[in-house]
Amino acid sequence: MKTLSAGIIGCGRIARSHLAGYKNNNVIVKAVADSDLNAARNFAAQIDNSVRCYDNIEALLDQHEVDMISICSPPVAHEQAAAAALARGIHVLCEKPLAHTTDSARRIFAAAQKSRAVLMTAFRHRFLPAIGKIKELLDTDAIGAPVFFSNVFAGPAFEMEGKWFTRKAVSGGGCLFDTSIHSVDLFRYFFGEVVEQHAVMHKYFSSTDVEDAGIIVLKAESGPLASLISSFVAGVGQAFISVVGQKGEIYYDYINPERIEIRRRDKQTEVVEIKNSTGHPEQIAHFIGAINGRHALTSTAEDGLRAVEIIQSVYPR
Repeated sequence: MKTLSAGIIGCGRIARSHLAGYKNNNVIVKAVADSDLNAARNFAAQIDNSVRCYDNIEALLDQHEVDMISICSPPVAHEQAAAAALARGIHVLCEKPLAHTTDSARRIFAAAQKSRAVLMTAFRHRFLPAIGKIKELLDTDAIGAPVFFSNVFAGPAFEMEGKWFTRKAVSGGGCLFDTSIHSVDLFRYFFGEVVEQHAVMHKYFSSTDVEDAGIIVLKAESGPLASLISSFVAGVGQAFISVVGQKGEIYYDYINPERIEIRRRDKQTEVVEIKNSTGHPEQIAHFIGAINGRHALTSTAEDGLRAVEIIQSVYPR
């Protein structure tokens, strides 16, 4: 079988995780691009001296043969890279959120529909061993009919005030859009389509134009309700999932990532041991499997679009 090659667009922190995932799956990263050419060069130097560097996406796609790209740039730049690659039949793994606005996400989705290439949204949490196990437990009725889904991703990230993550024109939103987008996707992954959404939020940072603390409430068509909390300004870090059903609770704490607790209605607790992983190797393995026709995507362009639509709909107009 042919050795696949990849390009990485955007050479910030998340690009290093994609690089590790490609290496783990024997994919050769041949080219990188960043609007800051020095950033591209510094990133390439960590890979191999044969890696080509560009400050122009079109040049990378036209001048260097790659089978796929990872889009790791800020959300405002996703559409340009995705559309250019898809038009050339190059497969795309796009970081979340799929785009910075609903209209942009819809255009990316339309481009994917017209392309022969695969577009996968990088919702890496779906590929964590713990999430796979929770899905299995829910599918096998381990806690009865699910009632409540709670997910918190909050902690001290005060440095965000000076970064693009808190500039709406670049990011599309604040902590809800950057962080709770994973929570929205997990809720849909577990329980199906969302039919109702509401939110409250607040801005503590003085120099930003997006929320840095917020709560989203969702309802799935199948019945379960969700409370999703995220923040950049919480003084104590919290990251957990709780699913309460009519027979008990599934509880997973990201801070203790090698165990899931099943808390029964009769007060008994079962501990399930699981492998710890970032989810990036598994995510890229799934992406490659879809490219090679071994399976259908489980994290699609539509999943990326729906997460954007749901969160953008709760922002004040």
